[in-house]
Amino acid sequence: MTKALRKPATNNALNVAHEISDRARDKREQIMQGALRTFLSNGYSASMDAIAAESGVAKQTLYSYFGAKEELFSALMDRLLEHFVHAGMTPELRSLPTQAFLRKLAQITLSQMDDWEYVSLMRLVIGESARFPELSELYLSRLVSPGIAKLAQYIRENDELAFGDPEAVARIMHGSLINFIIAQEILGGKHTMPMSRDRLINSLIDVILFAAQQSAQSR
Repeated sequence: MTKALRKPATNNALNVAHEISDRARDKREQIMQGALRTFLSNGYSASMDAIAAESGVAKQTLYSYFGAKEELFSALMDRLLEHFVHAGMTPELRSLPTQAFLRKLAQITLSQMDDWEYVSLMRLVIGESARFPELSELYLSRLVSPGIAKLAQYIRENDELAFGDPEAVARIMHGSLINFIIAQEILGGKHTMPMSRDRLINSLIDVILFAAQQSAQSR
């Protein structure tokens, strides 16, 4: 009898905890969206006061979630990492045949061109890094470096990609894809020098697989 009476109290406590967690997650997202709008409107020099106002929260609330502007920008980078880098390295994708995996990874990377948040943040990083070097440092450390490390590990563990320097090959592939995004989407190349994504991906994979064959034969 006593145990049966205690269960509703326990369940109520869990429900309250879940509600608090959901509210905290929603508030964090509200702040991040406000920060993104503020950064894109005012640049990285935007104040925490402006971010709080745009987010519709008190300044104390803002600081309870993010202690500094750099933490906010890092959180925005981490979200892109989750959306694109981690999404391209799931166990299911890694189990694909090599060519199919490389193609899928390239497609996921280039899908960033369709993500207004990524494109907008890339423009911000490129435009503001001269004044705020920490922006490029955050972009490289939170987004680029993890992506290259994961791809290099895949190459290192794949017998079909017998390269002597997996990290350099990972940088070549990543650099080709990011350059395509910058040239086509950031600099407007899709209007002045258009090229389809599939055309780039097909040729990039051909080059990598051919080079892998040559590397294997030379050993």
